[in-house]
Amino acid sequence: MDNGSTLAFTIAGCFLGYVLKVAINWLKIDNYSIKKNNYFLEFICGALSLWSYLNIPLYEAFIFSLIASILVAIGIVDFYTMQIPLLFILFGILFAIAGLLIGLMSWIAVLWGIFIGAVMPTMIMGVTWIITKRQGMGYGDIQLGIVLGAWLGPMRMALTLFGAALISLLTWIYISLRKGFDRDRALPFAPFLAASAIGIYIGSVYYPSFFHLIIK
Repeated sequence: MDNGSTLAFTIAGCFLGYVLKVAINWLKIDNYSIKKNNYFLEFICGALSLWSYLNIPLYEAFIFSLIASILVAIGIVDFYTMQIPLLFILFGILFAIAGLLIGLMSWIAVLWGIFIGAVMPTMIMGVTWIITKRQGMGYGDIQLGIVLGAWLGPMRMALTLFGAALISLLTWIYISLRKGFDRDRALPFAPFLAASAIGIYIGSVYYPSFFHLIIK
């Protein structure tokens, strides 16, 4: 891997972050926008692109960079607005389909991943609403589950859900200890899903034998 290609891939990731920032400001969900001198999104997307280029095959790196960057953007928007942009979901699905078409995942893995990432949470959400009359997850989270399930496959999707639930629970407990207990306090779930999904994906690259053992 030459330095020129590495730099070009990193710059492409930073540019993708800039495009996502422009898109967020154009959508202006609940009047939320990112300041022009805030380069957090560009930095994170550039770092994710650099990591993918250095650690996974090129085609897989392209798909990872695109989807992971969209996940970061979704997490930021949901954190500040409690809403998930449908436009980003549609592009996430498009990139997941691209990964399927170039052979990064199989149809079986995609379908099982979607079942675990979207169908099962929908069923749980329905049962929860019947019992408690509360909606535990939003419809945007279910849509995000479709993207993640198609991208990650069943096992990594299951671990992503577990990780996101655990991190969100710990965060809720921390906030409750600082600000007081409130059973009606809601937290956006997409940031936890995004962070968990990216972390699980990266972990599966460094420890493939562990994930293979779980699948068996």
